[in-house]
Amino acid sequence: MIGAGSAIFGLGALSTMLQSERLRGSQIGLCDVNPEGLETIHQLAEMMNREWNAGMELSVSTNRRDLMKDADFVIVSVQVGPRETVWEMDWQIPLRHGVRQPYAENGGPGSFAHTARNLPLIIEIARDMEDLCPNAYYLNLVNPLIRLSTAVKRFTQIKVVGLCHQLLWGYAMAGAVLGERLGIEVPEHFHVHTDADNMPSFIPVARAALERLDIKAAGINHFSWVYDIRDKATGEDLYPELRDRWLNHYRKDFEPLTREIFQIFGMMPTAGDSHMCEFLPVVTDQITKPWEKYDLKLQSWEGNRRRRATRQQLAKDIVEGRVDVNSLRDVWRHNMLDEGIPEMIAAVTYNDNHYHQQLNLPNRGFIPNLPQDAIVEVPGIISGFGFQGLSFPALPEGIAALCRRELELSSLIVDAAYYGDRSLALQALLLDPMISDIDTARAILNDFLTEFNEYLPQFV
Repeated sequence: MIGAGSAIFGLGALSTMLQSERLRGSQIGLCDVNPEGLETIHQLAEMMNREWNAGMELSVSTNRRDLMKDADFVIVSVQVGPRETVWEMDWQIPLRHGVRQPYAENGGPGSFAHTARNLPLIIEIARDMEDLCPNAYYLNLVNPLIRLSTAVKRFTQIKVVGLCHQLLWGYAMAGAVLGERLGIEVPEHFHVHTDADNMPSFIPVARAALERLDIKAAGINHFSWVYDIRDKATGEDLYPELRDRWLNHYRKDFEPLTREIFQIFGMMPTAGDSHMCEFLPVVTDQITKPWEKYDLKLQSWEGNRRRRATRQQLAKDIVEGRVDVNSLRDVWRHNMLDEGIPEMIAAVTYNDNHYHQQLNLPNRGFIPNLPQDAIVEVPGIISGFGFQGLSFPALPEGIAALCRRELELSSLIVDAAYYGDRSLALQALLLDPMISDIDTARAILNDFLTEFNEYLPQFV
């Protein structure tokens, strides 16, 4: 586990792995470049291992190569640069030049910088895997997920699978709209903004919807689309009711951009307004100000910092005996999300034929009107045969065109960020739908390369 010392990732992932009966007795290597955070997580992992009788063999190092020899899986959750600080800069730098992004993580000019910072480390990890564990699976949880997974696939021989929990937002939206029918209690003014402070409201609705609904969605990460939605208990097709209720009878202020796109394109997007807006060319106009019309919220960077501090304190409190370690048995109660990693590892190891709702894999005809080999998001079956995506009918052509544009842009950005090619980087910014002026693109790129210089060694 690379990035194991992260309070956001490490706590929840370790808890689910150490509770897994199928993984009992496994070897887990914990790696992080922050020695203090790593030591806390190591102590916590030892407590869970002992208290829960997991029988794990735990090892720890700030040098990943110490841990990777003959690994079967390498789980990666890392960020280059202080997460909230650089994310906010990704938003602020283009704003200086008149480009107001709706979110600045996976789409828009800020996502170029986000990709370029993380890509060298992501590739270095894959190179180490080629040397030390060439048959291992690279389980990538790092955004921008499409681009970084594409880089591993394009430039190395390592098997990469991108993992994300964004479909949970689709469940939460469907659960809210169908709440009366399903008996789901939905808070007043409920929304699904991806914000740490919204998690206590969001998670109960999402969990309840997961229990009652089955959604099959496909597309690209953070921009996937509902093909089928059914009542888990009866198998009834709920798509007609969902469409009618949301478009004709439900709150007009509930994820209004998602509602608008649903109505125009005929399929429900799953990611919620905050993430979906990053891939649309109609959200940055300075005159119409669509961010006001659709109430598009930026990430709460301070909220994220508070969440990080709270999780760090929780880990310390457990290690120092102020909180019972068993409080981590249910990660949801701490507003953590379960990525399903133990089930995936067990499925490959024991040929469990495990169905997983959201896998980011090279397109092997899974979505026929998206580019072959591009990283697409589909459900799949995980077994001793590996990670196998399921095939879907073609997307409606308007949706496919939006996805293709993002995939082509991502491909160019990957090459620019891998080779440190300023010419390709400028081309990529000019292809970004949020930029409409050459001098603006050039100025944004110059600022990115200057202010993130220490994180962009490939652009020397």
